[in-house]
Amino acid sequence: MEHFSSTLIANSFIQTNELATIEAFVVLIMSATIVGIVAHKIKIPYTVSLLLVGLLLSALGINPHVKLTHDLLMMVFLPALLFEAAIHFPANELKQYAPTIATLAAPGVLLTAFGTAFVLNFGFTTFGLGQDFGFSHVLLFGTIIAATDPISVINLLRSFGVNKKISLLIEGESLFNDGTAIVLFTVVLESITAQHFSLSNSIKNFFFVAVGGIIIGTFLGLFASLIANFLEDHLISIALTTVTAYGSYLIAHKIEVSGVLATVAAGLFVGNMGKKNSMKPTTRIAVIAFWEYIAFFVSSIVFLMMGLEINPSLLIKHLDLIFLAFFAVLTSRAISVYLPLPILKKFGQIIPLKNATIMWWGGLRGALSMVLVLSLPDNLPIKKLLITITFGVVVLSIVVQGVLMGQLLRILNLISNRTTAMSFISKSLAKLRAIKSQQKELKKINIDKLPGIQILKTKLKIQKAKILKSLKNKRNNYNFINASKKKIQDIEEQLINITIDSYRESYKNNIIIEKETIDLISELHYKKNIY
Repeated sequence: MEHFSSTLIANSFIQTNELATIEAFVVLIMSATIVGIVAHKIKIPYTVSLLLVGLLLSALGINPHVKLTHDLLMMVFLPALLFEAAIHFPANELKQYAPTIATLAAPGVLLTAFGTAFVLNFGFTTFGLGQDFGFSHVLLFGTIIAATDPISVINLLRSFGVNKKISLLIEGESLFNDGTAIVLFTVVLESITAQHFSLSNSIKNFFFVAVGGIIIGTFLGLFASLIANFLEDHLISIALTTVTAYGSYLIAHKIEVSGVLATVAAGLFVGNMGKKNSMKPTTRIAVIAFWEYIAFFVSSIVFLMMGLEINPSLLIKHLDLIFLAFFAVLTSRAISVYLPLPILKKFGQIIPLKNATIMWWGGLRGALSMVLVLSLPDNLPIKKLLITITFGVVVLSIVVQGVLMGQLLRILNLISNRTTAMSFISKSLAKLRAIKSQQKELKKINIDKLPGIQILKTKLKIQKAKILKSLKNKRNNYNFINASKKKIQDIEEQLINITIDSYRESYKNNIIIEKETIDLISELHYKKNIY
């Protein structure tokens, strides 16, 4: 009887905890929804608002029964965010900007980690702070804080209509620098905790972990894309992408290679091969909508819980260390962005200084830094202090950089002026593009003899003719002429990118040599005054 009673109490306790966790998540998503509505009304970045509300609730002692643990972040939240970003990232753009993205995601992470360590170590020595930190500890912090997490910045850039190239470079970097940062963090942590440390073994392990993750993700992404050809049901297609996202991560994690890179590689294949070529339009819309909601849900929960996890009194106590660390991160980020510019220019990857400045300021820190610092072993003497500093830098990064991004874009004159005329042209072009896609789809399914199909085709032609006529009628309007010039400039830039890609293909096919390729690309940029 006593055993039965204790079992009943234990089961009741487990059920109570589970119910409390469910209730906590309901409260969190309800809070996130309210914050989203208010943030939209007062024009404050959504993620910044979530973090601030979380901090406020934490200061008031209101904390739901759920903790932002390493496993929750790494196994549940991170794969969803990575996969959603990867399926939207265009492979042709990845190919075009590969040298820049690779530079930022690999050498850039190393420069950020070591730059942060040197600046922080110098600051500690100069101001007599951080007595508990050796150089290995500041380097460990550098690896923790090296990866970027630009969720709020990307949304902000898109809402302002900023040049697509800037968003692509920031987003492309964040997709791949997570894997580099995790491996580098593991190497530095091993050098601190292990009795025997081998640099050569660590380098070999770095390549094994990175390449292994990419291979697994590529295989699963390719497999999922092929299966998508045979699926009719959009719900099963959504289930397939979910299994691919989490399956690639878990399999890679199981065999001790990079789960982050596996998920990214799988997402790129599904997004660029499966989503575009294998899935039907209705299925594609359903899959995209599902992952957009998942990303919204997860990022909302993560940023709100970040604020809840932070102890405001500890932040205030260590403000000097946090501000110094934040300065070190900004300085090292500047080094990793500006230093490679002359080298990238030689490879035809010309980044204007204005764009580079946005890339520097847009390198926010977020979820991955929290994941890494929470995964530190408990026997590390400075773990609690590292957690406080990391959380503090993440808060400053999201709030300061996120809030001031709009002002910086205006100062650099990078915000597109969406006049009524510009909006009219953009909408008209979007409608024409949609009609072309519909006509292409009708041609592909080859149903000319179906009754009524010619009427449908005629309707599309009439719609196209009306749009073209409305554009023609406005050709003498002053505002329309100015908007057209701006739109033509945007189109010219896209054509420049296509031309550059063609030059690179010519180089690969031995039509021109490397120097001639660089000369042609440089000449193209000078003609169009890109920088």
